Amino acid sequence: MKRLQHLGPRQQGFTLLELIVALALSSLVAMVGTVALSMSSDFYARNQSRTQARDSVRAVERILRHEWAGRGLRVASDGAVLEFDTVHPLQLPKGAAVLPLPLARVRYRCEPSAGGRGWSLLYQVQPLPPPLPVGASTTRLPPPPKTEEGTQTVLAAQLQVCAFSFLLQGLNAQGQPEPRWVKRWEPTQPPPALLRLALSGLHADVPPVVYSADRDGAR
Repeated sequence: MKRLQHLGPRQQGFTLLELIVALALSSLVAMVGTVALSMSSDFYARNQSRTQARDSVRAVERILRHEWAGRGLRVASDGAVLEFDTVHPLQLPKGAAVLPLPLARVRYRCEPSAGGRGWSLLYQVQPLPPPLPVGASTTRLPPPPKTEEGTQTVLAAQLQVCAFSFLLQGLNAQGQPEPRWVKRWEPTQPPPALLRLALSGLHADVPPVVYSADRDGAR
């Protein structure tokens, strides 16, 4: 009994090996948490980018549908640039005269983005003089004002596809009607019945958007 009393209480604590294992486990948990947080942030950023791309494409559809519904007889395009007159311009430049029936010339242009990656869709609008009354002389008709480069608006950026095409009612070799889509439209031709705008984002999960419209609306 006396020998047991001299041993004293057993000391409590962690060994060096236990401390090393605990530190290793803590480091592993911290690393896993950091990776998970980084992946969540990247997913959120990519999702926001895709959402913004879809929103910009939908905005272009609404703008083009609005202006195309009031287009005039002059339509010109080479597939990358679309220009036509409309009585429904999105907005007139600052200082332009406000007319009861504003007539403007709008231009949509697909051009390479900065750095050569993808395309951007630019928008320009310039007011046109009002039409003269029937029988009035056109010898003193002033030319339309020039639009400065600074008035351009970027409607959509980071596009993989940006192109315009038109439905041409032609004839095949047998003389039968054969409608086909063409990229070029001359101002001297009658206005096309249908316009198609193809837009697609740089991300593979953003599908191309095809927009067609005629004088009665979009479809």
